[in-house]
Amino acid sequence: MKYLLPHRFKKIGAIIAPIGFALWICMQFGFVTKVLIFLSGESSATQSNSPYHIVNVCVAILSFFSFLAGIYFVTFSKEKVEDEMVQRTRLDSFQFAALAQIIFIIISFLFMLLFKEPGEGGLMLFFIATIFLFWLCFIGRFNYILHIKIIRLSKA
Repeated sequence: MKYLLPHRFKKIGAIIAPIGFALWICMQFGFVTKVLIFLSGESSATQSNSPYHIVNVCVAILSFFSFLAGIYFVTFSKEKVEDEMVQRTRLDSFQFAALAQIIFIIISFLFMLLFKEPGEGGLMLFFIATIFLFWLCFIGRFNYILHIKIIRLSKA
């Protein structure tokens, strides 16, 4: 591909993505607010416009977008040896991830149709899961197939 990042971005993305995801999960479970309340010595924070709420929103935004940036770096970084086999594997992995995402969307909508409307939180979770599924399927399949091919070629 013509627009790939240098290989060093793959290592940066491999560090940023899990940290951003873990921080986002911690924020979702309220650990960030609990730590801030503990450090300040207060008993609780109930107001939605409190400084804790503002910090929680900032952490959510920062962690989510750092996760997406890390995924982008891992996905669109060159390999050490970028040849036709790697490019073909990248294309096949994109197609596999798109197929997995379409199947997930169809099954999810059928599930929602048969059981109940998921509500606003459930729909948000569905969209986030759809995004994560695509990129994680791509990264997993690309690296798995690429390393399997490299092992086969080294044995031959």
